[in-house]
Amino acid sequence: MAEKSVKKRVLILLSAYNGEKYLREQLDSLMALEGDFDFTIRVRDDGSTDGTPAILAAYRREHGIEVIEGENIGYNRSFFALLDGAEDGYDYYALCDQDDVWLPGKFVRADALLSPRDAAVPLLYAGVLCLAGEDLHERRTLPYPQKPPSFYNAMLQDICSGHTMVCNGALLKWVRGSYREGVMNYDHWIYLLASAFGEIVYDDIPQVLYRQHGGNAVGASGSWLGKTLRRIRYLAEGRAGGMARQLAAFYGAYAGKMRLAERKELERFLFSRSFFARVRYAFRSRAYRQSGAETLACKIIYIFGKFKTEASANAAVKEKK
Repeated sequence: MAEKSVKKRVLILLSAYNGEKYLREQLDSLMALEGDFDFTIRVRDDGSTDGTPAILAAYRREHGIEVIEGENIGYNRSFFALLDGAEDGYDYYALCDQDDVWLPGKFVRADALLSPRDAAVPLLYAGVLCLAGEDLHERRTLPYPQKPPSFYNAMLQDICSGHTMVCNGALLKWVRGSYREGVMNYDHWIYLLASAFGEIVYDDIPQVLYRQHGGNAVGASGSWLGKTLRRIRYLAEGRAGGMARQLAAFYGAYAGKMRLAERKELERFLFSRSFFARVRYAFRSRAYRQSGAETLACKIIYIFGKFKTEASANAAVKEKK
């Protein structure tokens, strides 16, 4: 008699906050996921004050989803709380926003790309974005990254959006309990960890409809030129400082475990304090964004101290001690 196959276990982690407008549609898309998997859906309500708690209570009664009623700590910390509470024993851990819609074959696709790889290696699945209008009818798939995912890219850019992410158990062990002061975005932090200590599988076929509306915590829209100029302005006006603080936190936590070349690159980024040292680093830097124009802009912004490297370096030294 043939042995009965054991279903792979998947834990979907969703953070909700005042999401009554779109939450049902997202939850219904999770219920419609295809494949021979054992799905567990766990939702943390981040202190909602609208009809979100009632919606979650109904889905808990009718569909058996797990609900955590939490205090309002913001979406970033809320996702870390979910990741910190995720138990061992699942094959995959997936992050989910409240206002998107997952396509039915998401896990069939993710598993097909992840399962041939060594499960002992920290693995991250992510993919291209499909921007959708508020009613989901108008759709546009963003281009596949021109350059490969890597730590050098993660230093300056997050191309692995949280709502596309699927982690294996080996990567969860790095992510769980890793939050610290200076972490800017949970998905960018996971990209840093996966690129430094594991492997990234990037899908060229979108598996999530990324709904664009006025209430997005983070969104993406507009022409190439408009997005490029907006990103450059965003970096110059303060985002660069946050990215530098996150890199300082990463260095303080993991410098001793990093590959030598990547650690040296990060040290040069953080410790090039004088103007001339920053110029020298900028010309030799291996860090990059997907757009050549944005990479050049980052070099200029870096030279003029917008990444606040001195303060970041001091923070890195303090945490490392």
